[in-house]
Amino acid sequence: MKNLKRYNKFSDFLKQRFGEKVYRITVDGGFTCPNRDGKKGKTPCLYCDERGSGARHIDITLDLQNQYLKGRKILKEKLKINKFIPYFQSFTNTYADFQTCVKRYEAVLNLPDAVGIAIGTRPDCVEDKLLDYLGDLSREKLVILDLGIQSTTDRVLEIIKRGHTVKDTIKFLKKAEKYPDLHIVAHLIFGLPTETRKEMLNSHKLFLDYKLDGVKFHQLNILKNTGMEKLYLSGELKPIELDFYVNLVTDFLERIPFRIVIHRLSARADNHSTLIAPEWGKFHHKPSTLIEKELIKRDSYQGKLVDKIK
Repeated sequence: MKNLKRYNKFSDFLKQRFGEKVYRITVDGGFTCPNRDGKKGKTPCLYCDERGSGARHIDITLDLQNQYLKGRKILKEKLKINKFIPYFQSFTNTYADFQTCVKRYEAVLNLPDAVGIAIGTRPDCVEDKLLDYLGDLSREKLVILDLGIQSTTDRVLEIIKRGHTVKDTIKFLKKAEKYPDLHIVAHLIFGLPTETRKEMLNSHKLFLDYKLDGVKFHQLNILKNTGMEKLYLSGELKPIELDFYVNLVTDFLERIPFRIVIHRLSARADNHSTLIAPEWGKFHHKPSTLIEKELIKRDSYQGKLVDKIK
């Protein structure tokens, strides 16, 4: 099984669809979220920093078009990439009225070399009219909806002040079944306060029961000036260990169908100076390399156990 494809990589998915490498260009659309503007609270989720977990290299003084064009220029010159996906990452990028959302998306949709769009959001903040729009758009372009599920344990969602429930997630996923071309990616964070290994692993059932096309795995990175920092300093929260994380993600991969696209195996802290723990959160490739080695060690692959656990 030396040449076996161990898991369904996002880079392979893009290359198969577009015939060449495609890179995301992160843009800041100027959105906020219901945890900050008072609708569901005035403080962010406990893990979230002042940039809403967004990329710090973005020049937010530029308009959307020029944010994209600047990123495009750098990637074309440095990596010889010719196709790109504008990525609305920071905060909740469907949290505005319908016309505002559409105007911001369409500001970048048809810029040079843009072949799709990626939109970061959460399951309780996508109105039906906007979902219809994105579903229609997905027939023409790749539309990736990055869905911040984070956990499938209500107790944990309440502790981290997420502001939505597992019921909200399932409600959205049921609606999304109407849009087969929409590429929906679940974000999951492992290592959240009080969540057990069993509870984390049980999240795999979403991929068996509902409309999901991809997954982003994140370890909990404890950042300065966040609610998680306070829990960590008080001794109430311990950072997740690398070995534990590697084995957990490997177990998870074995339990989800191979059709699920793996967008990310771990989350590197965007700014190392704000990372408190875990120390390995500053590494980009080390966790994914260890996960791949663990799959090889087990002589395993994504989806291996799906039929056995159904």
